[in-house]
Amino acid sequence: MRNRRDGALEGSKILPSTISRSTDISCSDRDLANFVQEHFKKRECVVFTRDAKSVDNLCKCGYSKSQHIEGTQVNTTEKWNYRKHTKELPTDAFGDVQFENLGKRGKYIRLSCDTDPEMLYDLMTQHWHLKTPNLVISVTGGAKNFALKPRMRKIFSRLIYIAQSKGAWIFTGGTHYGLMKYIGEVVRDNTISRSSEENVVAIGIAAWGMISNRDSLIRSSTAEGYYSAHYIMDDLKRDPLYCLDNNHTHLLLVDNGTHGHPETEAKLRTQLEKYISERVIPDSNYGGKIPIVCFTQGGGKETLKAINVAIKSKIPCIVVEGSGQIADVIASLVEAEGSLASSSVQERLLRYLPHTVSRLTEEETESWIRWIKEILENPHLLTVIKIEEAGDEIVSNAISFALYKAFGTNEQDKDNWNGQLKLLLEWNQLGLASDEIFTNDRHWESADLQDVMFTALIKDRPKFVRLFLENGLNLRKFLSNEVLTELFTNNFSSLVFKNLQIAKNSYNDALLTFVWKVVEDFRRGIRKEDKNSKDETEIQLLDDSPITRHPLQALFIWSILQNKKELSKVIWEQTRGCTLAALGASKLLKSLAKVKNDINAAGESEELANEYETRAVELFSECYSSDEELAEQLLAYSCEAWGGSNCLEMAVEAKDQQFIAQPGVQNFLSKQWYGEISRDTKNWKILLCLFLFPLIGCGFISFRKKPMEQSKKLLMYYASFFTSPFVVFSWNVIFYIIFLLLFAYVLLMDFQKEPTMLELILYVLVFILLCDEVRQWYMNGNKYFLDLWNIMDTLGIFYFIAGIVFRLHSSNESSWYSGRVIFCLDYIIFTLRLIHIFTVSRNLGPKIIMLQRMLIDVFFFLFLFGVWMVAFGVARQGILRKNEHRWEWIFRSVIYEPYLAMFGQYPDDIDGTTYNFDRCTFSGNESKPLCVELDSNNHPRFPEWITIPLVCIYMLSTNILLVNLLVAMFGYTVGSVQENNDQVWKFQRYFLVQEYGSRLSVPFPFVIFAYIYMILKKCFKCCCGKECQEISMCCK
Repeated sequence: MRNRRDGALEGSKILPSTISRSTDISCSDRDLANFVQEHFKKRECVVFTRDAKSVDNLCKCGYSKSQHIEGTQVNTTEKWNYRKHTKELPTDAFGDVQFENLGKRGKYIRLSCDTDPEMLYDLMTQHWHLKTPNLVISVTGGAKNFALKPRMRKIFSRLIYIAQSKGAWIFTGGTHYGLMKYIGEVVRDNTISRSSEENVVAIGIAAWGMISNRDSLIRSSTAEGYYSAHYIMDDLKRDPLYCLDNNHTHLLLVDNGTHGHPETEAKLRTQLEKYISERVIPDSNYGGKIPIVCFTQGGGKETLKAINVAIKSKIPCIVVEGSGQIADVIASLVEAEGSLASSSVQERLLRYLPHTVSRLTEEETESWIRWIKEILENPHLLTVIKIEEAGDEIVSNAISFALYKAFGTNEQDKDNWNGQLKLLLEWNQLGLASDEIFTNDRHWESADLQDVMFTALIKDRPKFVRLFLENGLNLRKFLSNEVLTELFTNNFSSLVFKNLQIAKNSYNDALLTFVWKVVEDFRRGIRKEDKNSKDETEIQLLDDSPITRHPLQALFIWSILQNKKELSKVIWEQTRGCTLAALGASKLLKSLAKVKNDINAAGESEELANEYETRAVELFSECYSSDEELAEQLLAYSCEAWGGSNCLEMAVEAKDQQFIAQPGVQNFLSKQWYGEISRDTKNWKILLCLFLFPLIGCGFISFRKKPMEQSKKLLMYYASFFTSPFVVFSWNVIFYIIFLLLFAYVLLMDFQKEPTMLELILYVLVFILLCDEVRQWYMNGNKYFLDLWNIMDTLGIFYFIAGIVFRLHSSNESSWYSGRVIFCLDYIIFTLRLIHIFTVSRNLGPKIIMLQRMLIDVFFFLFLFGVWMVAFGVARQGILRKNEHRWEWIFRSVIYEPYLAMFGQYPDDIDGTTYNFDRCTFSGNESKPLCVELDSNNHPRFPEWITIPLVCIYMLSTNILLVNLLVAMFGYTVGSVQENNDQVWKFQRYFLVQEYGSRLSVPFPFVIFAYIYMILKKCFKCCCGKECQEISMCCK
């Protein structure tokens, strides 16, 4: 076959095509080539029918006689018709198209205008691997070059974004001309600016005979399998043909055997759109169909015909008012009131298309008027948007409204309320759903809303979730194990699961471990298809697991972990134990924020955590103002869905100081602190009764509860007094101070070769302290070592044991003395332990917290100071002295003396005029520093012009800069604590209350008898069975 020239028929140049393929052709490429050539055809004119109007002796098909295939017949009688006078042959143009100088690639195919749309759809989905579209947007209008208005570009940009986010296909004319050119540019800009795994699918459907440079798309006769055509876009070429647009991803080039005849692709495009719209897709959110919407701006005759055909095919159309031409004609008539007369239509045509209408014949004008009337007979399929109101939501609202109107007025689907609801949910049209679907005359069963509820959860539509709940959805029945498994497996971020696992391993927290195990169980699958005996056992266990008995909490945890802010609030409102759930969410979010690499994501988690803390505070404050007793029960409320923790424990673990500082929480802690003693009782009265016991029964102390039986009144008062945590604390403080005084007396006045009676008493007291620490470690497990004060207690006791070991070797003077030194150092640790005791004080407590945080500041300061100190010390030692081999003196010169210089002690060995050789040694055998190096005149060799400025710079840097930096850091720390002085103290007070509330109510040191009793009781109780665990309140 001869090559056909594109463009002007005379003097046009044939462009060479380049084949890019490997030597070995893959089977898939060869199969694709065979499939295309077998099922897709091109059309060639086989009967030359001379066009009388042509001056170049052309055929009616647009080609010259020399461009027809061999064996072409001549027709002089019949009117030319492509069906009779063209022949289908295997297509010779398909593969990938590479746009020169642009580096962009797309797929293309030349196909007959009579191609089966089903076969074409299979080519795109099965062989080009396009995903089944969720929506098709057919854009038409403005085939001629024009200047696109900025507002129109904004509308198109939003349209492309919708296509990308919804998984839609966009149909256009596919040429680099007019509206199609601008659509391609917006697709390009959207692809560059938005990072997305899903690219925009822009499918251009153009007439093969209207494409410029199309010979470069024809495959070589030797090409097999994969083929890449190199296409040159020549925008400057002056001919009636168009260039293909380089920003479209797929190009369908429709051939009816003609050249230079436009709109030959319209029929196939319409058939393809109709076929797609009638396909049944089970998973579709539009009633099992793929919706199509026609989007129109501007345009002329062909645009009007396209709208007319779309309306007849029941395809909804969106018309942009203000875009000009036929779009404005239709928009103005849609809004017109009264009956539609032909004169009104003609008047609009003359107003918006004066030049075009003036060239029409009367018959053509009547055709235009008829088409417009046919369009306006279906106003429910027309949606008008105004260009001046273009915004981000205008386009999406218009598309959703158009689809809904078309869906709702369709005879087959108008009673399919579930399908309509799915459509509105997909487009997030809450207003339409509330007004049109959930009306008073329609009753919804809970089962009818379960599918859309699941979709709303996945798509994060909190307002729809609330709407479904308000209209009869039973959330507990909806949240079956299968639903929760689906949420935690296929709709759970792997990154979130990874962060959860990192947080669990990093913090060894009970709640994080519990939540991680819950997610892991769901991700492994609660139910299995193959049910053998082992599987049935596992299923039974999982069905009885704590979280499956609390599906609302499981859903809330899922929404929190997925960081669905608004959705989690809606679910939170439905849960039982909202206060505990809010505190649990706060703790989870704060823990996850610490392990997130993304600063913005971590900030969002922190913000949401603080918001839930505020919600917990507001809820508890409201409850406390209504019913104090119920509020106190709420603080002790625990739920197995949150790992068995109660509100107080959760708030403390989450460090929600605002919650703990509430008056209701503090009153609850005060009740725990004082026990049965009335909080109105003055502290000095309680302390006095510690020494004068009879005052307790004389009414000197008031109690919260009065005994019913007078005979037991005195006994109850004494029991209530001595079991009060505050009394236990007071006894411990008094005896601890006595212990410290005894320790000091033994060290200073009674430390003999052999232990005296007082020293033996001291040993007993330390042993009782050891028993108490063992009990705390046994009760708290690994959490025991998270408290700094517990670590200090452990160190103090072990140092004391080490001191005893050395001290008992009294025959060895050195060992005996070492034991005494260890005791003295240990005394410091025991004395510093008093600081923790005084955190209960409202005045001293915050100051102690300041000291703790200032120690952290000192650590960072010492790092900076250490750099200066080592730098100066090494340089100074190296300049002054040569080859000092005594490590202790190197340490003094490099570390100790520069450290003292920070406090103002000026080093006197850097000035040769004042250097004293009597205070140093030349040999290094004496306990003196090594003398400085001397020159030949026995004068110090070091250059004073270096050493003196070096010391000045060092002291300036340390004494002025670094010390003042430390002071500023201290000031900031003190200020930050001072701002929340009361809140911080109340938070720290909780730990002391809990510590002494959990202790045995026997004062130190008599608690040793209680420990002995507990050990004996435990021994005698070994044979007893396990006690049944009481179900938490939320399970009852």
